[in-house]
Amino acid sequence: MFKTIQYFLTITITIIAFNLININPTWADNLEKRINNFPQWDSQISLPSPEQELIYPRWFQGTWEVTNILKEQIAPLAPKFQTPGFSQNATYIDQKIVFPVKFISATINQNQDNFFPNKINDKIVTIADRAFNGRAIARAYLGEENVQNVMVNSNNSTEQITKFSQDNKLISTVIGRETESINEQEFITSEITRQFFRRPGNVYINFVETTTKYTLIDSNHIQAQQYTAVYLSPQDPDYFLAFNQPVALYSYELNLEKKEL
Repeated sequence: MFKTIQYFLTITITIIAFNLININPTWADNLEKRINNFPQWDSQISLPSPEQELIYPRWFQGTWEVTNILKEQIAPLAPKFQTPGFSQNATYIDQKIVFPVKFISATINQNQDNFFPNKINDKIVTIADRAFNGRAIARAYLGEENVQNVMVNSNNSTEQITKFSQDNKLISTVIGRETESINEQEFITSEITRQFFRRPGNVYINFVETTTKYTLIDSNHIQAQQYTAVYLSPQDPDYFLAFNQPVALYSYELNLEKKEL
């Protein structure tokens, strides 16, 4: 199960600032350019710290069935270095993983530091239901019996805690975020997530960049291309093999179909 969780750590769609060594970062001046350069990602992208919840276009509103397909995986430093379980992840290529997600209406209190929705005015925005989505994704990949619960920190919505069986726990925290609206039908998000996975006798920390381009096909259909990069933390004994280079790259196709309630 540990190797399966290692793969799950790279595909978390959702996630306290953290001081890390950042050698020659790539600045997020254009997310579409970043996508077009994949897989020539030579360094970690630098994104501003999140100041509020991630706000999506109104056309995300509702409940969707997501079909997620891993299309390609690359180990840029192989054979010198590969992330744990990388070779086993090849079994997911072209496999359809299906799960539901929700995007809900809320109002945002811009004056609070915890970013949680709070009804203070009539401006309605669309945000992800992070707890529901995180639980659905985890159970789709790991099995319902292996995922006890997914919770969002009540004081900071950028932090999500996933509790697994056998006292395993994943704490995922968004430390950088950027969005870009290309037009009324195309929307890009990019997040850097610190992932702290703890199991009895072992701790694993990494950083994951997830950059996704969503395209509205019609009111009931969204397509997306998602690109993920895994970076080692400075605490990792192999950190100096990679510095700021990605140690694993993944590309996915996502199809979202609106579900009738």
